[in-house]
Amino acid sequence: MIRRLLAASSAAFLLAACQPPPPPPPPAPEPVALLNSDLCYLVQAEAAKAPGLAVDRAPGVVKYDPRPLMPPKGGYPRGVIRRDGTTKVKVSVVVDTTGKPDMKTFAVIETTHAWLADNLKSLIPKWTYTPAYKNGCRVAGLWVFTATPGARRPAK
Repeated sequence: MIRRLLAASSAAFLLAACQPPPPPPPPAPEPVALLNSDLCYLVQAEAAKAPGLAVDRAPGVVKYDPRPLMPPKGGYPRGVIRRDGTTKVKVSVVVDTTGKPDMKTFAVIETTHAWLADNLKSLIPKWTYTPAYKNGCRVAGLWVFTATPGARRPAK
Protein backbone atom coordinates (compact mmCIF):
# COMPACT_ATOMS: atom_id res chain seq x y z
CA MET A 1 0.00 0.00 0.00
CA ILE A 2 2.80 2.40 0.80
CA ARG A 3 4.32 1.51 -2.54
CA ARG A 4 1.08 2.36 -4.31
CA LEU A 5 0.85 5.63 -2.47
CA LEU A 6 4.44 6.49 -3.32
CA ALA A 7 3.92 5.51 -6.94
CA ALA A 8 0.73 7.58 -7.22
CA SER A 9 2.26 10.63 -5.58
CA SER A 10 5.41 10.35 -7.74
CA ALA A 11 3.27 10.09 -10.86
CA ALA A 12 1.25 13.13 -9.82
CA PHE A 13 4.45 15.02 -9.11
CA LEU A 14 5.95 14.08 -12.49
CA LEU A 15 2.75 15.05 -14.31
CA ALA A 16 2.69 18.41 -12.54
CA ALA A 17 6.36 19.01 -13.36
CA CYS A 18 5.78 18.29 -17.04
CA GLN A 19 2.81 20.66 -17.36
CA PRO A 20 3.55 24.05 -18.97
CA PRO A 21 3.58 26.92 -16.53
CA PRO A 22 0.31 28.78 -16.10
CA PRO A 23 -0.07 31.83 -18.32
CA PRO A 24 1.06 35.13 -16.80
CA PRO A 25 -1.67 37.37 -15.45
CA PRO A 26 -2.94 39.91 -17.93
CA PRO A 27 -1.09 43.22 -17.81
CA ALA A 28 -2.61 46.01 -15.76
CA PRO A 29 -4.69 48.35 -17.88
CA GLU A 30 -2.90 51.48 -19.08
CA PRO A 31 -3.82 54.60 -17.14
CA VAL A 32 -6.42 56.55 -19.01
CA ALA A 33 -4.87 59.71 -20.40
CA LEU A 34 -6.97 62.80 -20.13
CA LEU A 35 -7.78 64.43 -23.39
CA ASN A 36 -5.98 67.73 -23.85
CA SER A 37 -9.23 69.66 -23.48
CA ASP A 38 -9.98 67.89 -20.19
CA LEU A 39 -6.51 68.66 -18.87
CA CYS A 40 -6.82 72.28 -19.96
CA TYR A 41 -10.17 72.55 -18.23
CA LEU A 42 -8.57 71.43 -14.96
CA VAL A 43 -5.55 73.72 -15.36
CA GLN A 44 -7.79 76.67 -16.27
CA ALA A 45 -9.99 76.06 -13.24
CA GLU A 46 -6.91 76.05 -11.00
CA ALA A 47 -5.62 79.29 -12.55
CA ALA A 48 -9.04 80.96 -12.24
CA LYS A 49 -8.92 80.40 -8.48
CA ALA A 50 -5.43 81.90 -8.20
CA PRO A 51 -4.43 84.18 -11.09
CA GLY A 52 -1.03 84.74 -9.48
CA LEU A 53 -0.30 81.03 -9.95
CA ALA A 54 3.13 80.19 -11.34
CA VAL A 55 2.83 79.64 -15.07
CA ASP A 56 5.11 78.35 -17.80
CA ARG A 57 4.74 81.58 -19.77
CA ALA A 58 3.35 84.80 -18.31
CA PRO A 59 0.92 86.99 -20.22
CA GLY A 60 2.56 89.68 -22.28
CA VAL A 61 1.79 92.69 -24.42
CA VAL A 62 1.99 92.19 -28.17
CA LYS A 63 1.32 95.80 -29.04
CA TYR A 64 1.28 98.97 -26.95
CA ASP A 65 -1.11 101.11 -29.01
CA PRO A 66 -1.44 103.87 -27.89
CA ARG A 67 1.89 104.10 -26.10
CA PRO A 68 1.85 104.28 -22.29
CA LEU A 69 2.54 107.37 -20.22
CA MET A 70 2.87 109.76 -23.16
CA PRO A 71 2.49 113.38 -22.05
CA PRO A 72 -0.87 114.88 -22.93
CA LYS A 73 -1.13 118.11 -24.91
CA GLY A 74 0.22 120.81 -22.66
CA GLY A 75 2.57 118.40 -20.88
CA TYR A 76 2.30 116.21 -17.82
CA PRO A 77 0.10 117.36 -14.96
CA ARG A 78 1.92 119.13 -12.16
CA GLY A 79 3.79 116.79 -9.83
CA VAL A 80 3.92 113.75 -12.14
CA ILE A 81 7.66 114.17 -12.60
CA ARG A 82 9.43 114.49 -9.27
CA ARG A 83 12.15 117.06 -8.65
CA ASP A 84 14.82 114.46 -9.27
CA GLY A 85 13.30 113.85 -12.73
CA THR A 86 11.88 110.41 -11.91
CA THR A 87 8.45 108.92 -11.51
CA LYS A 88 7.15 105.40 -10.90
CA VAL A 89 4.03 103.39 -11.52
CA LYS A 90 3.29 99.69 -11.03
CA VAL A 91 -0.10 98.18 -11.82
CA SER A 92 -1.48 94.67 -12.31
CA VAL A 93 -4.41 93.16 -14.17
CA VAL A 94 -5.53 89.61 -14.97
CA VAL A 95 -5.34 88.72 -18.67
CA ASP A 96 -7.88 86.03 -19.59
CA THR A 97 -7.39 83.01 -21.89
CA THR A 98 -8.35 85.05 -24.97
CA GLY A 99 -5.75 87.73 -24.23
CA LYS A 100 -8.22 90.34 -22.96
CA PRO A 101 -7.50 92.21 -19.71
CA ASP A 102 -10.17 91.88 -17.02
CA MET A 103 -10.36 95.48 -15.85
CA LYS A 104 -12.35 94.45 -12.76
CA THR A 105 -9.04 93.04 -11.49
CA PHE A 106 -7.01 96.20 -12.24
CA ALA A 107 -4.98 97.18 -9.19
CA VAL A 108 -2.49 99.94 -8.51
CA ILE A 109 0.46 98.44 -6.66
CA GLU A 110 2.58 101.58 -6.43
CA THR A 111 2.56 105.02 -7.99
CA THR A 112 4.13 108.40 -7.39
CA HIS A 113 1.15 110.22 -8.96
CA ALA A 114 -2.48 109.25 -9.56
CA TRP A 115 -2.35 110.48 -13.18
CA LEU A 116 0.07 107.66 -14.03
CA ALA A 117 -2.30 104.94 -12.83
CA ASP A 118 -5.31 106.65 -14.44
CA ASN A 119 -3.43 106.89 -17.73
CA LEU A 120 -2.64 103.18 -17.66
CA LYS A 121 -6.17 102.23 -16.64
CA SER A 122 -7.50 103.96 -19.74
CA LEU A 123 -4.87 102.42 -22.06
CA ILE A 124 -4.62 98.81 -20.88
CA PRO A 125 -7.95 97.72 -22.46
CA LYS A 126 -6.75 99.04 -25.85
CA TRP A 127 -3.55 96.97 -25.95
CA THR A 128 -3.12 93.52 -27.49
CA TYR A 129 -1.98 90.67 -25.19
CA THR A 130 -0.93 87.05 -25.29
CA PRO A 131 -2.46 84.87 -22.57
CA ALA A 132 -0.47 82.98 -19.97
CA TYR A 133 0.28 79.29 -20.57
CA LYS A 134 0.54 76.44 -18.08
CA ASN A 135 1.09 72.82 -19.15
CA GLY A 136 0.48 73.84 -22.77
CA CYS A 137 -2.93 75.34 -21.95
CA ARG A 138 -4.03 78.95 -22.09
CA VAL A 139 -4.86 80.20 -18.61
CA ALA A 140 -5.81 83.47 -16.98
CA GLY A 141 -2.68 85.06 -15.60
CA LEU A 142 -1.60 88.12 -13.70
CA TRP A 143 0.17 90.75 -15.80
CA VAL A 144 2.22 93.42 -14.02
CA PHE A 145 3.31 96.67 -15.67
CA THR A 146 6.14 98.67 -14.10
CA ALA A 147 7.53 101.93 -15.43
CA THR A 148 10.08 104.25 -13.92
CA PRO A 149 10.54 107.01 -16.50
CA GLY A 150 13.56 109.13 -15.78
CA ALA A 151 15.17 106.56 -13.48
CA ARG A 152 18.91 106.36 -13.85
CA ARG A 153 20.20 103.11 -15.28
CA PRO A 154 23.19 101.54 -13.54
CA ALA A 155 26.52 102.10 -15.32
CA LYS A 156 27.91 99.06 -17.09
